[in-house]
Amino acid sequence: MQGRVRKLRIGVDSGGTFTDFIIDSGDGVELIKVPSTPDDPARAILQVLHDYLPEEVIHGSTVATNALLERQFARAALVTQVGFEDLLDIGRQNRPDLYDLQPAPVSALIPRHDRFGVSGRIAAGGKIIEDLDASELDRLLDWIRDGEYEAVAVGFLHSTENLDHERRISDHLACTGLPVILSGEVAAEPREWERFTTASAGAVLTPVMQGYLEAVANGVTPALLKVMDSCGSAVPWQRISSRAARTVLSGPAGGVVAAATRGGETTALSFDMGGTSTDVALVEAGRGAARNHRFSVGGIPLAIPLLEVHTVGAGGGSLAWVDAGGALRVGPRSAGSDPGPAAYCRGGTGATVTDANVVLGRLPSDLILGGTLSLDREAAKKAVSRVASRLGLTVDAAAVGILDVVNAEMERALRRVSQERGVDPRGMSMVCFGGAGGLHAVALARSCGVGEIRLPAAAGVLSAIGMLEAPWSEELEQVLLCPINSNFTAVLSQIEKPLAQQARQMISSCGGDGDGATIETTLRGRHQGQSHDLEFHPGDDPERQFRDIYQQRFGYQMADRKIEAVAVRVAATLPSRGISKVPEEIEGPPSMRPVVLDSSSRQQQVQQIYHGSIVEGELVSGPALVISSTTTLWLPNGSSLHRDSAGTLIIDPGRG
Repeated sequence: MQGRVRKLRIGVDSGGTFTDFIIDSGDGVELIKVPSTPDDPARAILQVLHDYLPEEVIHGSTVATNALLERQFARAALVTQVGFEDLLDIGRQNRPDLYDLQPAPVSALIPRHDRFGVSGRIAAGGKIIEDLDASELDRLLDWIRDGEYEAVAVGFLHSTENLDHERRISDHLACTGLPVILSGEVAAEPREWERFTTASAGAVLTPVMQGYLEAVANGVTPALLKVMDSCGSAVPWQRISSRAARTVLSGPAGGVVAAATRGGETTALSFDMGGTSTDVALVEAGRGAARNHRFSVGGIPLAIPLLEVHTVGAGGGSLAWVDAGGALRVGPRSAGSDPGPAAYCRGGTGATVTDANVVLGRLPSDLILGGTLSLDREAAKKAVSRVASRLGLTVDAAAVGILDVVNAEMERALRRVSQERGVDPRGMSMVCFGGAGGLHAVALARSCGVGEIRLPAAAGVLSAIGMLEAPWSEELEQVLLCPINSNFTAVLSQIEKPLAQQARQMISSCGGDGDGATIETTLRGRHQGQSHDLEFHPGDDPERQFRDIYQQRFGYQMADRKIEAVAVRVAATLPSRGISKVPEEIEGPPSMRPVVLDSSSRQQQVQQIYHGSIVEGELVSGPALVISSTTTLWLPNGSSLHRDSAGTLIIDPGRG
């Protein structure tokens, strides 16, 4: 494909091990997979895109997530009320690990010496009971100028009900030229700690994301650069760079968007196993992915709307190790892309999940991953043998053990988004993707009781495909804190209309067809007196809807408690053009190859077939290896599959 002579739409998913591209010319698609460059993620992207002339680039990034996890972000200040400077450290006094008697505290994103208190107080309901002091604001301006800060977060009590004080401080600091993040704008969250931590995250991440996105945007000029946000929306980069906290699930969101249209008619589980982590989500039939309003990265809570994706440190590059008690563990540390698994022959010596699959023959050593990486089975065996010697096992038994341990971790993640939400995974389908997903999907489906697995064409780059299928959505939220009663529907309608108009205008101001956008309203509700809420789409009887959802989630109702509306969210959405054509899968003649079936080291010659050579409707029974262009499927004994007209493999996991 000669990218320099035609305009293209390009989806880019920058992962921890590989960076994936889908290049859509309108007549067909091209897939590219290259090793990531963790020291500078933009380098791998721009090296590939240099050969193309894109019209539009949609990018899913892990830059914000990594910056929070690694604490490599900008220096920011927090401005709050006098007496609340320590709130970021106090938090909620929750105990994430019940049996840890001496838990290590999570350091706040903005240290104590960078927090400033000023006079002023707004009461519940938005009434001003103490105004700001002009002389204090002048001193604050001097402190910010002298502090060499790159951004400022502003957080006041009850600012979601009255933003006056936060806006006045922002106006006073405008002359500094620094980004000023207001808690009342970034989070429709009445509770101050979660709102302040979200504003703090936005402040420390905004300079990082602005610098990164400017580099990518300049590199792809004159193309329009869009970025995936955590809700699965592709938004112009200028808009998202000032809402950096909303990109913490940017990469995984693309895969969930694509899985939502490939899960069939029933509720499905999306299972994305990559090189460094596994992301799972519940995809509801006809409604897309389940959403949440709270997320935690590195122990820091973020009160932002996002797809409910659960991530665990279990990927192809996850390292196996033996703990002090002699137990085999896998992850969360990863070999990443540099040096990568030992089988990559790039300097890695630790045993990874990929190495275990290579040792067992489930990942053929003659494959060239991403078109560039060859596999060395002897190097993989040498790495796994170190773990085996510590456990007193054979190399094959240790390799099987590594897969069993990592499968148990991923099974817990799948149950987290299904059973713990009151949804039974039995009878569901699982949409399997990611470079390593096909090697583990059947084992996980069996352990969870999932009745069907769907492995789409080009499953290894499905997250990048999801970038091109993502809609453009602009969302606005407003805190309500009012009872849901007989007058509530009329009140809600009056609030919805101006929010919808503003959301449409946000699309129009960036060159989109705001008038053509569809409007969707979401309500967050709770029982009066509760601190946590549930999100749902309000209909004619929002009170009944809330009680039914509460019953499904928690197994009981509180009929004597009144229901309170916490906040409303209005989204204006433009659908995507999607991709022009389903990617073609590779073809080739069938063959036989040895695979170790279990820890007994018993080998069996199994058939190796190619995804593109499977005829529609043809039944393939395990054991078998199915080679796809971007992933490999291990089909154990007792399982079977057939291919549909879209090139998706429909797998019956069987019972083994």
